[in-house]
Amino acid sequence: MLYYDVLIAFLSLGSIPKLLWDRWKKKKKNPTLLERFGWRVPESQGKSVIWIHAVSVGEAKAAQPLFRKLRDQYPNSFFLITTGTATGGVEAKRSLPEADAFFFLPLDFSFVMRRWVKALRPTHFILIESDFWFHLLLELKKQKTFLVLASGKISEKSAARFRFFSFFAKKIFGLFDLFCVQSKEYASRFAPFVPHLYVTGNLKFDLEPNPIDATPWQDLCRPNTITIASTHAPEEEALLRALKPLFPDLFVFLAPRHPERVDAVEKIIQELQIPFIRWSQIAKRQGHEVVVLIDSMGQLPICYKLSKLAIVAGSFTDKVGGHNLVEPCLYGCPSLFGPFTYSQAEFTRLILEKKAGLQISLSAVEKTVSQILKNASVYEGMKRFSTDLFSANRGATNRTIFLIAEKEFANKGVREI
Repeated sequence: MLYYDVLIAFLSLGSIPKLLWDRWKKKKKNPTLLERFGWRVPESQGKSVIWIHAVSVGEAKAAQPLFRKLRDQYPNSFFLITTGTATGGVEAKRSLPEADAFFFLPLDFSFVMRRWVKALRPTHFILIESDFWFHLLLELKKQKTFLVLASGKISEKSAARFRFFSFFAKKIFGLFDLFCVQSKEYASRFAPFVPHLYVTGNLKFDLEPNPIDATPWQDLCRPNTITIASTHAPEEEALLRALKPLFPDLFVFLAPRHPERVDAVEKIIQELQIPFIRWSQIAKRQGHEVVVLIDSMGQLPICYKLSKLAIVAGSFTDKVGGHNLVEPCLYGCPSLFGPFTYSQAEFTRLILEKKAGLQISLSAVEKTVSQILKNASVYEGMKRFSTDLFSANRGATNRTIFLIAEKEFANKGVREI
C-alpha cells in the first residue's frame, strides 16, 4: 500500500523535531533514526525464530511468564525481542535476559519490514497487548508466520478510531491467527473487527515476585514507609505537598516514570525543603532523609517489598490515565491511585472489587495514608486482599500457551476459557 508508506514517512518526519527537542531539552534518550530505519537485521544463527514484540515497559514485564514457557517448549529456537521505546528496551533486557537478541522495532515501511521478515522467517510472532503495524503483520503473514496477539487490549478511544476505518481494522486484525484478549470488555471492543477471539486473561497476573533480599535496606526505612511510583509532572510536587504534614514519621520512595526527569524532580524536592537522598547515593545517607529519589530503573520491586502502601501515579493527571495498578499487590503492598485511570479500567475494577486498594482524590491523600497506617486491622486486611488478587486471576499464560500449541480458533464469537 503506497499511501500507507507515505503516511508512515509523514509521521516519521513529523516526529524528528520532537525527538530533537526531547533529547536537547528533556535529556530524553531515544533510539537513533538509523535504528528506526532497520538497516541492521538480527542474526538468527540459522535457528528458527520466535519474535516477541513488547512496545514499552509494561508490556516487557508482562511478557516474562509467556516467554519462559515458550523458552521451555522451544529450547532450540532463537528468541528475538523488539520494543518501541528506550525505557521498554531497558526493561526487556532486565526482564527477559535469556532472550537471544534485543532490537527496536523499525518504522513500518513495507520495504523495511519485507527485508526483516525475509531475513528472519520467524515461525511465531507474538504481540504483547497492542501496537498494531500493518506492514509488519502483512509481511509476516506472507511468510506464513503464526501470528498471535497475547493479553490483547484496546482503549475505547482507539476502538472508536478503528470503527471509523472499519475496513482497515478488519484487514489488519484479520491477519492474526490467534487473538487472545484480557477481558470481556476488551473483547467487546475488538468484536466488530475480529470474527474469532478468546478471553484468556491478563499475563501480568502470572508474574512472580522478584527474589529480593531486603536486609541491606531495613535500617534505611521507618515503620511507615510508602512508595510513590511512576510519577509525571506535576504529580511529584502535588503529592509531596499533600504528604508533607506526615513527615518525618513517614518515609517515601519516589520513582519518576521517566528517568530523564530525575534532575527536575530533585529541584522540586529541594524547593519544598524536604530532606532527601538519591537511590544511587544511599551509601552517603546521614539518617535524617525522609525521601529517597529513585534515579535508576528496576528498583520498584525492592521499594514495594519495603513499603506498607504504594501510590501509583499517572492517575492524578488526566493526561496519562494511570499505570500498572496491580504491580504493588504482587509484593503484598496495597495500591492507592487517583481518579484518572482510564487506561487501567480493568485493574481499577478488580482492585476495588477485591478491596486491595483505594481510588482517591489528591485532597484525600494525606488523610487516607494516615488512617491506613494508623489502623493495623485495616492495613492487614488490604495487604491480604492484595495477595489474593493475584492468586485469583492467574492462568493467562497457560491458556495462551495451550491455544498456541493447539493452533485452535473458536468456531464463532467470543469464547471464554
